[in-house]
Amino acid sequence: MKKTVKINISGVFFNIDEDAYQILQNYLAHVNRKFSAEPEGKEIISDIESRIAEILQTKINNQKQVLCKEDIDEVIDIMGRPEDFDSEQAQARSYTYSRRMYRDPDNRVLGGVCSGMAAYFNIDPVIIRILFVLFLLAWGVAGIIYIILWALLPPAYTTAQKLEMRGENMSINDIEKNVRAEFETVKSNLHNYKNTRSYNQTRSFIDEFFRTIGQIIVVFFKVIGGIIGLAMIIAGVGLLIGLAGWIIIGEPFMNNVFIDNQLVYTDMLHSFLNPGTIWIFVISMFLLVFIPLVALIYSGMKLLLRFRINDKPFAIIGFSLWFLSLIAIIVLSFSQVRNLSVSVKNSENISVITSNSKVLYLKANSNQNTKSSKFYIFDGEFTITYDKDDKKALFAHPEIDILRSLNENATIEIVKTGRGLNHIKAEENTQKIKYECAQQDSVIVFDAYYALSKDNVWVFPEIDVKVKMPDGAVIYIDETLLDQLDYIETDEYYSRKSMIGKYWIMTEKGLVEYNPKADK
Repeated sequence: MKKTVKINISGVFFNIDEDAYQILQNYLAHVNRKFSAEPEGKEIISDIESRIAEILQTKINNQKQVLCKEDIDEVIDIMGRPEDFDSEQAQARSYTYSRRMYRDPDNRVLGGVCSGMAAYFNIDPVIIRILFVLFLLAWGVAGIIYIILWALLPPAYTTAQKLEMRGENMSINDIEKNVRAEFETVKSNLHNYKNTRSYNQTRSFIDEFFRTIGQIIVVFFKVIGGIIGLAMIIAGVGLLIGLAGWIIIGEPFMNNVFIDNQLVYTDMLHSFLNPGTIWIFVISMFLLVFIPLVALIYSGMKLLLRFRINDKPFAIIGFSLWFLSLIAIIVLSFSQVRNLSVSVKNSENISVITSNSKVLYLKANSNQNTKSSKFYIFDGEFTITYDKDDKKALFAHPEIDILRSLNENATIEIVKTGRGLNHIKAEENTQKIKYECAQQDSVIVFDAYYALSKDNVWVFPEIDVKVKMPDGAVIYIDETLLDQLDYIETDEYYSRKSMIGKYWIMTEKGLVEYNPKADK
C-alpha cells in the first residue's frame, strides 16, 4: 500500500499518493521557476494552480478519494508539459472544453450578467442588453430574471474562469497569454487616462490642493514660532531684569537679604564658603544663570525675526563656559560637603528649680539681636546679624522639645552637633557653637538663635533642646517660642500655634491644657 500525502492547491485539499505527489511537486516547481521573475508571474501561477485544482476535483468521487500518478499525468497533458512551454506543439494542442456561464465583472454595466451571457454564447453583449431591455418593457419580468441570474451566477475573477466562460483552451500557455493581455489592457487604459483632460484637471486640482495645504501649514508654524519666540524674549528679558535687580537694586526684589539697605548676600557667601573660593563661586553661578538667559533671548529673536547667522562658534564658546561653570559649582559643592562629612555631638544638662506653687514660664530671649536679616535654606531659617562693630554673625533657630521626665526632677538637656573634615575639626566646631539657656526665678529664658563665633565659616551646626518636666509641673509657653518649638509630648494632637500663650500641666499622658483659676 502506497503512502499518501495531504496537499493544499489553491485552497482545496487533496489526498495524493507519494509518487503522484513527487511528479506534481516537480511540475509546480518548474512552473514557478518559469514565471516567478516576471511582473505578471504571481497571477499566472495562481491561475495555473486554480485550474489544476479544478481538474483534480473532477477526479475525486465517493469511490476514489486518493489521487494517483495517472491523474497527475492527465493534468499535465491538459495543461502542457514543462518541456513544451512556448513550443509550437504546445500552441497547436487542442482540447474540447465545456463552457460555463459566469458573470463578467470586467465588462459589466450593472452586475455583469449580460456580458457574461454574451461571452458564453460568443455574441456581442449589446445584443443581450437590448433583449433584456425589450423584455423588460414588454412583459416586465426581465428585471426579476436579471436579479435571479445575478444571485446565481458566480463572477469570473480568475484567468481560468474567464477562459472557461468563453470556452477557450486552458493550458498554461493560454493562461499566460490571457494574463499578459489583461496586464497590457490595464497599462494601456492607465496610459490613455493620463493623457485625458479629466486626468490632467484632477491632477492639477490635487497638486493645487496639497500645495495650498502645505502653505497653510508653513504659515501656521511661522505664526506659532513667532509667538513662541516672543514669549522666549519676554521671559528671558524679565529674568535678566530680575537677576540685575537682585544684584543691584535690591530692596524691591530681595528684601530679606538687606539690612538698612545694606546688601548682605556677599556676607552670606563668606559665611558658607572659604575666602579663596568665593569669587570662583560667584562668577560660576553668574555664568550658569546668565548664559542660558542670553541663549533664550537669542533663540526667541531668531524664531520671531527669522534671520540666519553662523552662530555655531558663539554657541560652542557659550556652552563651554556654561559647562565649566557647572563643573566649578559641582566641585566647590562637593568640597564643602566633604568638609562637613564628620559630625560630633556634645550634651549639657541643666537642672531646673521647680516649686509646686509656682508656674514655670518658658520664653525666648527677645533682646538677643537688634539688627538682622532673615533668609531660608533647606527647611531652616538663618539670620545674618551685625553687632555694634558691624561684625557679622550667622544664626539659626534651635529646636525645642518638651518631654515628660522619667523621674521627679526637671532638667534641660542641650545637645550641640558640630561638623568638620575630621573628628578633631568637628569637635572644635562643636565647641564654637554659642547658645545659652538661663533660669531667672520662675522664668526660663532660651536664646532665640545659636551661632558660631564671629568670622567662622558656617558648618551647619545643630542645637536640640530637650525640656523634661515631671508629672504635676505647670508651664506657660510664651509666644516668643513659636518658631523654636519642635516636638511636644501631649495627651492629644495640638498644633504649635495652638499651644503658645497657654498653661499646661505634665501628666502620664503628656501635657494637658491647664486652667490656673480653676484650682483657686
